[in-house]
Amino acid sequence: MKKFIPFLFLVLLSFSGVLLAQSYPLVTIEDIQFQSDSSLLNNGDLQSPLYGDTVRFRGVVMVAPVVNATTDRRRIIAAGARWTTYLQDVDGNVHDDFDGIFILQEDTTGANQGTFFDLVDTAQVVEFTGVVSEFNTTTEFFLLLNPVTPVTIISQLPKRPDPKELSVSDFDDGGTLNILAERYEGEYIVVRNVITSDRNLSSGTFTINDAQGNKMYMYDQSGYFTLRGHRLTGLTDYQPPQDGSFLSYIRGTVNTRTDGYYLVPMYPGDIGPTTISPPIISNVRRNSAEVATNQSVEISAKLNDLDGTIQEGRVYYRVDGGQRLMLPMTFSSSDTLYKATIPGINSDSSIVDFYLWAKDDQDLVAINPTDTVQNNYFYLVLNRPVTIQDVQYSPFGGGYSGYTNYEVTIGGIITADSSDVKGFGSSSFARNYIQNGEGPWSGLQISFGDPFGTELFGVLRRGDDVTMTGTIQESFGVTRINNVTSYTINSSGNPLPSPQVLSTGTIGVLGDGDVVKEQWESVLVQYQNAEITNINADGTSNFGEMYVNDGSGDTRVELEDGNNSYQNGSGSPGSILVQQNATFDQLIGIMYYSFSNYKLVPRKDDDFVNYTNIADETELPSEYGLEQNYPNPFNPSTTIQYSLPEAGTVNINIFNILGENVKTIINNSNQAAGTYKAVFNASSLPSGIYFYRLEVNNFVQVKKMILMK
Repeated sequence: MKKFIPFLFLVLLSFSGVLLAQSYPLVTIEDIQFQSDSSLLNNGDLQSPLYGDTVRFRGVVMVAPVVNATTDRRRIIAAGARWTTYLQDVDGNVHDDFDGIFILQEDTTGANQGTFFDLVDTAQVVEFTGVVSEFNTTTEFFLLLNPVTPVTIISQLPKRPDPKELSVSDFDDGGTLNILAERYEGEYIVVRNVITSDRNLSSGTFTINDAQGNKMYMYDQSGYFTLRGHRLTGLTDYQPPQDGSFLSYIRGTVNTRTDGYYLVPMYPGDIGPTTISPPIISNVRRNSAEVATNQSVEISAKLNDLDGTIQEGRVYYRVDGGQRLMLPMTFSSSDTLYKATIPGINSDSSIVDFYLWAKDDQDLVAINPTDTVQNNYFYLVLNRPVTIQDVQYSPFGGGYSGYTNYEVTIGGIITADSSDVKGFGSSSFARNYIQNGEGPWSGLQISFGDPFGTELFGVLRRGDDVTMTGTIQESFGVTRINNVTSYTINSSGNPLPSPQVLSTGTIGVLGDGDVVKEQWESVLVQYQNAEITNINADGTSNFGEMYVNDGSGDTRVELEDGNNSYQNGSGSPGSILVQQNATFDQLIGIMYYSFSNYKLVPRKDDDFVNYTNIADETELPSEYGLEQNYPNPFNPSTTIQYSLPEAGTVNINIFNILGENVKTIINNSNQAAGTYKAVFNASSLPSGIYFYRLEVNNFVQVKKMILMK
């Protein structure tokens, strides 16, 4: 009977799915993904031709959403609380490519479990109904939940399709990304005889290289191949291969991003055996987090060789960028521990950077870190306590702190609390920021790790002067203080550091670890006289980021992480939908880094100063006009629209019921003829009746509005 029930259930499930989905067109994955070579070469990665459409399609499940629908409901492919899988076309298609796609169910609670998405399994042919979408440069498919639409299980294949045989050079040619590799997005592929590098012991990711130096990246999305929180503990013993290892193969699905192509191994066996292994250099430590003048520093590391013995270990170091000196490492214990001591430096504020070298009995050499230009280990020689500036300082372009994985005590003013940066969805989180004075390297993100994480969350407030002790970590390219063991709020209500005025071109786009940009990470920053040049920085994916430009170049602004009303998506009640070519007198926020881009994160509505929207009108207005604000009543923001039949100098002021001028929205702004929108933020004002007055040329008009908090 136990065997019969699932079979009967699937039959009913298929029947119900057909009934619910019959009103939507049945397409193929190729229909969703296909772009011609000429289109790709001329336009880059365009959105799906079916973007935004609700459709049905069928495919083979390449990875189950959960380990076991009955006994182990942990998700295999990480996407927060969502159910996900990769699907591939059932049969070959016309172009023999464009046949893979990523499927997600956004909400898996309550009635939405009636999709039965969690019951599908590898090698099943399944029909899905949903909406075609885009995330960054990746086409995705969201399961239809309104109404809740069950999946249709069509049949069971003996196994999932074999991977397509490709080479790393199909994706990267001497550092130039091959745009035609877009055809492999979401497809199950295999590359063979590759060399690994850039081993990441926080996430488990690494770089995949061929003999010609072409590369792509391993992405730890599967719980079988990660060291992060979604690791399938008890089911995997995965560790990323040592840098320089030769893999006989690695297979997985292809993800496309702006900085390269990523490969997602899904199940055990998707990463092949290592044929030759160089020495492993791990657990690199210095014996003191803080180093004073004339203080020698002992460097220790584990040197191990899986298929032989260590013959020699070395430390190469230099002071303030001078000549490199070599120190031999000596065997210290039976636990493969080797040590060397860097002599004390007789100067304050010097930088000592170093890397480790090891050779085994096969004459294979390993270096840690593999990039000895940007990612060297380093420490500062200081005759004073450590500051935030010291912790953030990263002079070589790698973005790493000299205090990473060491405990320090720092102090500063809270510039953003968890009510300012609330995070968004499962891929982001609420954050606090602390800043010590002004200028470069002065800001730091505060994370909420044990043991005081819960206590700190919601306690710290803007303007608090705080001293805290915790461990410095790197998390997805961002330096932060975590695992706070003690903290003291010295005082509250202090003035914040003045925002650092930067040009948008200074931050620009991309540039992981770029010193010019990295120095402003987690600092309170301000752009002036910026215009929205693209309401969606990621095309049509509604990822919550827009481009702004003050004339010096585009840069990103993240709208969804902050606790403000401004949005670039479909909007929610009370939201302000940003418009193309709208302007800000000032745009303020915390500088953040994610997905290969530095981006400004405004906190609340008052970080958007004098937002003015120029409506896209095909005809110029024939007369002056001031419209009723909307919404009205409002809290705390409202939009004021006005029309100019000719150019003029515009003033808009807000008055209270006593006739006192309480806010200037637009001050002597020279504007061309057209229809405009200005946003008024009244967060600093009490509830009541207010009046707004437009003055331009010889035209004056006043209207009433109501603020209700």
